[in-house]
Amino acid sequence: MKRILFVCTGNTCRSPMAEGLMRRVAADEGLTGLEVRSAGVAAMEGTPASGHAASVLEARGCPAPSASTYLNQSAVDWADLILTMTSSHKRHTIQLYPEAVDKVHTLKEYVQDDAESAGKLAEVESLVTELQLKQALSGEVTEEERARVRMLQQELPSPDIADPYGGPLRLYEACAQEIEDCLRKLAAKLKSGQ
Repeated sequence: MKRILFVCTGNTCRSPMAEGLMRRVAADEGLTGLEVRSAGVAAMEGTPASGHAASVLEARGCPAPSASTYLNQSAVDWADLILTMTSSHKRHTIQLYPEAVDKVHTLKEYVQDDAESAGKLAEVESLVTELQLKQALSGEVTEEERARVRMLQQELPSPDIADPYGGPLRLYEACAQEIEDCLRKLAAKLKSGQ
């Protein structure tokens, strides 16, 4: 059994779409023993999915999750794998639940199939997390450290899935397609036992 938790900000757009789409992708791919949930780092408990997110899911034959859930210790403990929609969600999750560091990734980072980009992405994520920790402990971040992060970020495609919140339906459709493309790669990775 594999338990995957998708995380975004309010748990009304991206992570509910990822949850609903993953259920369909898992069925399409014959993945059994997979449980999926979603949560938000700033969710208001019980808020329904946005109208456009629900419409996109319905059009793709996926039920929308019933209501938003705030990211909490119980959800983190439940999950075998936590996939966030952005780097900031990843850092926020790790800051709140440092014991979960090994199972928290951005969705795009986790399914990255280009080894060189994956290595650079892992380096920049590690470096940013390290620098944030350094700042939190009142340490000074050097200009060289900042320059290294900027250089790596410029060499990489964005690890983030943009938030469609408040945008038109076509923005939600594009976001859902980007998520589904990542979920197809995730399904292949899960099927291969990685």
